[in-house]
Amino acid sequence: MKVVLLDSQIIAGYPYTVEQKIIEAAGFEFVKLSCASEDEIIAQAKDADAILNIAQKMTEKSINALEKCQIMVRYGIGVDEFDIPAATKKGIKIANVTTYCLEEVALHAVSLILATTRQLKHFDKTVEAGKWNGDLGGSMRRPSTQTIGILGFGNIARRAARMLKGIGYQVAAYDPYVPEEVFKELDVQKMDLDEIIAKADIFTLHLPSTDETKGMFNKETFAKMKDNVVIVNASRGDLVNEADLVEALDSGKVFAFGSDVLEVEPMKDTNHPLLGRNNVILTPHIAYRTQEAAMELFAQVAETAVKTLQGEDLPNVLNKKDLN
Repeated sequence: MKVVLLDSQIIAGYPYTVEQKIIEAAGFEFVKLSCASEDEIIAQAKDADAILNIAQKMTEKSINALEKCQIMVRYGIGVDEFDIPAATKKGIKIANVTTYCLEEVALHAVSLILATTRQLKHFDKTVEAGKWNGDLGGSMRRPSTQTIGILGFGNIARRAARMLKGIGYQVAAYDPYVPEEVFKELDVQKMDLDEIIAKADIFTLHLPSTDETKGMFNKETFAKMKDNVVIVNASRGDLVNEADLVEALDSGKVFAFGSDVLEVEPMKDTNHPLLGRNNVILTPHIAYRTQEAAMELFAQVAETAVKTLQGEDLPNVLNKKDLN
């Protein structure tokens, strides 16, 4: 059987030795490609039994061209790259890796919360400009007087909640798909969406990108929030309507914004209205990065492909119910 990595060019300098060792130890062939389009995928990978994909978009066009593929595995948690209905119709399993960077992304979200609320970017710039004056910043609040609103309460968000409670914040969360006992176990107040939007002082977003969540942080949502809220996003950029966010930053409705993700990535617009602001901190989608997380990711991607081809039923197959 053949396991094909579509876009090995994405991770510069990495030879994919972790994946190769796991796949070849199982007796399968490992092929590294450098596809940059669906036409190249069709020409070079149509005979794959399993596909590993870092960032290549696969629509119905390329999925239907696959002759015998059993599973497609994404390097990461999000699976925006795949047309899941088309794959399901074709009988192909879609899998992701959900556990490799929980600690890293939770820590990054918490870091953005602390950096924005403590105005680190602003004060660093004032000191560099020769202005040693704490009065030049906005007012700051003690964590124990503030409520963190966590939107989405999956594995990463739960780790973030533990960290934030350790700092002293009051923590509430919204997630209609998580059982009540999970909130109770972590001593996190469960709120519905309207309640958390109205009551939180700081928001950290941990939602997937779906038809329901895209653009949910918009002009109408901001209007329902308290004044001077802080918003942090370490999940998906399209959760936030950036044009409406800019208006909210300009008006002071949003005190600060910290994000590892944007509506359009990579950001190439050097005149983007979010740039040049002392109350905005942006990082280039690197929340997941540590050496340890990378090694776990590489191994889990390969193991998912191998175990599926060997007939195992894995919990990280996202369209399992629809295939049965």
